[in-house]
Amino acid sequence: MASNVFFMDDRANGLAEGIQYKAVKLLRDAGLANLFKPGDVVGIKVHMGEHGNVFNIRPQWVRSVADEIKRLGGKPVVVECNTIPFGPFTSRAIRKDHLRCAARHGFTEEVLGCPIWICDGEYGFDDVKVDIPNGVALKFSYMGKKLLELDACVIVTHFKGHPMGVFGGAIKNVGIGMGSKRGKILTHYINHPVYGRKVFTIDQEAFAAWAEQPSPNAAEYLVKSCPFGAMEKQGKVLQYYEDKCRQCGTCVALGAFGGIWQIPPEITFFWTPTIADACAGYVNAIGSDRFIYLSYAMDITPACDCNNFHDRAIVPNIGVFASKDPVAIDMACLEAVEASAGMPESKAEEFGFLEPGTERFTNLCALSKASQWAQINAAVYNKLGTSEYNLIVSEPASEYDFWLEPYTPDNPWGYVNREWVAKQNWKPEYPYCYDGLRLSMTELSIKPKGKVEDLSIQELGEEE
Repeated sequence: MASNVFFMDDRANGLAEGIQYKAVKLLRDAGLANLFKPGDVVGIKVHMGEHGNVFNIRPQWVRSVADEIKRLGGKPVVVECNTIPFGPFTSRAIRKDHLRCAARHGFTEEVLGCPIWICDGEYGFDDVKVDIPNGVALKFSYMGKKLLELDACVIVTHFKGHPMGVFGGAIKNVGIGMGSKRGKILTHYINHPVYGRKVFTIDQEAFAAWAEQPSPNAAEYLVKSCPFGAMEKQGKVLQYYEDKCRQCGTCVALGAFGGIWQIPPEITFFWTPTIADACAGYVNAIGSDRFIYLSYAMDITPACDCNNFHDRAIVPNIGVFASKDPVAIDMACLEAVEASAGMPESKAEEFGFLEPGTERFTNLCALSKASQWAQINAAVYNKLGTSEYNLIVSEPASEYDFWLEPYTPDNPWGYVNREWVAKQNWKPEYPYCYDGLRLSMTELSIKPKGKVEDLSIQELGEEE
């Protein structure tokens, strides 16, 4: 049986057509009011973005969801879990850093109108083991323990590409985002005995090239970042002490993505189904009937918000989707992106995927070139939902629902503030302008001189 997915595009011509208020209306259409009772604690699961990334979900989008939950009598709380270290400059691996990074991105209790819970504790090990009843690859995983205190969950997702999951949607937001440190390490197979960190081999030539760069360089970062002292730089050679390695993942991003680690190619193909497996475990632990999903197909970059940078979007903005089925909403986002023309001068054009109907995520986003359908098929196998959906194009709500109180049609700004407004001097000193324009409209309309030539920053230095 097909699931319903509700959709509105990103065009707007008034307050209620703003993307965040379209999202609220879509949640209403998808059944948010039936998800919880007055007084229930409702988690809003959000990825608040790595330091340096600016295309994560906007805090004002989340505030609108929190306000709607309050209107319905619920108690909203923004929820997230810590990350694995994954790199030398990670910003969300422990709670104090995570909240500091979130605040830089505008995610504070004052802005959101509700608390923020980092649900796996200060260091990411306050977790609970959950079974995965029908996994493709995983039998169990670990999720943030405090997530079990929620009565319902609204999964607010930035839909985009992802190097491990091929795409990052609602399934990934739960399957990675609700995992504790141990859950994330397990899901990424970092501690797998056959494919994990301890079987990675070293490309000494690549390391030597790093070591030859001016200090501080990536070779030094890699060695110094290991909290267990499992690596040592000996001239231009990297010495690895396997007995000291605890497989925390700190070296994985820099080493694997930088070409220092030679990783088993099979591990990259496990990442897509394990994300779906973990999602199924976490959803089942809380209760699948307690979830609703809201996905913004906006700023659709090739990689995820875990990066400390972003590339140009591969397609124009699509809009926002809502559903009670995580598989259907991800499938709807995938098909909508693939039906769109690519963004000029983006990675889509660079690799020849501007035309609609191409598998952009498979070819532009995945480290392994794993299929973009693998995560969907694994989620169906896990009985998370169905890939078959009815796309229902919704209509905006009334603007009366979204005024910034106390200003309403019955209480406009001029009426509310009439007493102090009447006391002000509204008459400016005159004359403050010339009798007429000092340039004709013809003169004002002529295109002025522009670019003279293109110069690189090096060429500029040479000229000076």
